Amino acid sequence: MEEKYLVKIRFNTHYKPNDGSKEWRVLVNDFENFCNHISINCPALTTKDFIEGVGDKWHISCSPQKIEYIKDDSLKEAPAHYFKEIILR
Repeated sequence: MEEKYLVKIRFNTHYKPNDGSKEWRVLVNDFENFCNHISINCPALTTKDFIEGVGDKWHISCSPQKIEYIKDDSLKEAPAHYFKEIILR
């Protein structure tokens, strides 16, 4: 049985260009990842979602069949959930 994905993408408001942080916050089944680039190769739509303790957030949302994570080799000690690119198919 194939795993089902629900992906929600929004800009990372904590992003700072020179501190190694990533521009995009990518929630995959509510697990948070960060990346600099996203390729969306599946149907997507915009959503407004209520997040407990935070309030309303606006996302680009999709349900890809496959997700490819491209490591960021430029960061020596990158956290496991930091990527150069995430590709949604």
